[in-house]
Amino acid sequence: MACNGIFLLCLGTFCLLTVIITITTFITAPEYHSKTHNKDSQNLLNHGSSSSDFYNIRRYSSNKEITTKISPDSVPNLRLKLQSYAEKDETSAIPAFYNGTLYYPTWGGYIKAVNILGGSIIWKKSLKELAGLDNSTRFVVDLTVSRTTPTIACDLLIVGIYGPAVVVAVNRSTGELVWSTQLSSNAASVITMSGTYYQGSFYIGTSCLEESLSIQQFEYCCTFRGSFFKLNAQTGAVSWQTFMLPDNGGETGEYAGAAICGSSPSIDKCRNLVYIAAGDLYSAPLRIRQCHEQQNNQTTTTCNIIKCVEPEDYSNSIMALDLDFGKIKWFRKLGGWFFVYCNNELSILNCRSEPRPDLNEFSEAPMVLRDIDYPNGTKRDVVFVLQQRTGFALALDRDYGDILWYKPGE
Repeated sequence: MACNGIFLLCLGTFCLLTVIITITTFITAPEYHSKTHNKDSQNLLNHGSSSSDFYNIRRYSSNKEITTKISPDSVPNLRLKLQSYAEKDETSAIPAFYNGTLYYPTWGGYIKAVNILGGSIIWKKSLKELAGLDNSTRFVVDLTVSRTTPTIACDLLIVGIYGPAVVVAVNRSTGELVWSTQLSSNAASVITMSGTYYQGSFYIGTSCLEESLSIQQFEYCCTFRGSFFKLNAQTGAVSWQTFMLPDNGGETGEYAGAAICGSSPSIDKCRNLVYIAAGDLYSAPLRIRQCHEQQNNQTTTTCNIIKCVEPEDYSNSIMALDLDFGKIKWFRKLGGWFFVYCNNELSILNCRSEPRPDLNEFSEAPMVLRDIDYPNGTKRDVVFVLQQRTGFALALDRDYGDILWYKPGE
């Protein structure tokens, strides 16, 4: 069973090209003056949302007008209407768009505002300077760029940095710094999620490169615990933080991982919930590793993964959190167990024998879909997830997290 509508998926630089073409094809310079500038359908406030929703459904549409104009048949007919030269400074994420202005980060470490009508640069700011970083930083990850779509938050533009894990807010009109907040002290922490702004608050999660760095530095791995934040959008102050794993005391060989990686958190205004997905474990306590080893050595085909799951371990899970306090209302764990260095030919000495390859990690936040038709004539509000490695698509009930259906990609 599949949801109604068309999913528009894209990878790498094609994503950016698609966004620019889509905007300029349907909002060309002559047409733009005759349209209302703040019309909801013309604004892209972060990676997944327009002005009228917070559902992370930028890549989905059931609107017949849109799906007729943009389809596999019509894509070859798209033509470039506007381009803005980035000099040697290539764009590093899909732009946000608001009232005739594109906002996007670059691989050169800048954040830019560009006029959609003529392509002129309105302002350009250094992320390293905005975050107050310098070349003497102690962070292992000293790559002061952003890989995430900026978030429009009224008169602010908020963006996360890809190492260290810092969130920066600037004045949307001038690019001047308003606040900067560090979300993790882990040396390899990064932000790869485009946050969501809602009713004065900014919701975002943290990720990490610690697992990859362990290929060369075995002793370094791992202590990072993924967490999800609610920030005051005006000040950057932390309202709450919810960890995805039990406390490890900063010690290696305990729980680590469960990064919150991509896309944008989906917000359900009616249920007062935010939906996210957490990634795989980087490491786990000895008792958990032994449990998985026993499971993997079983001669039967059944595998009781729940036996190896302890409370407060939300890795490889889809979940719903209360907006006010960050309490996890429900979560759905689909298993999985993976260490990157066990699949890397450079890491033979570092590879451990316990885990099976993880096929159930989530790398994107789930989408929220309304009034999906079912064969029995009913409609359901669902959380839709596309898993990273298996290619399976799942639909979960928004209220309780029950799996409604799942099927492989086609």
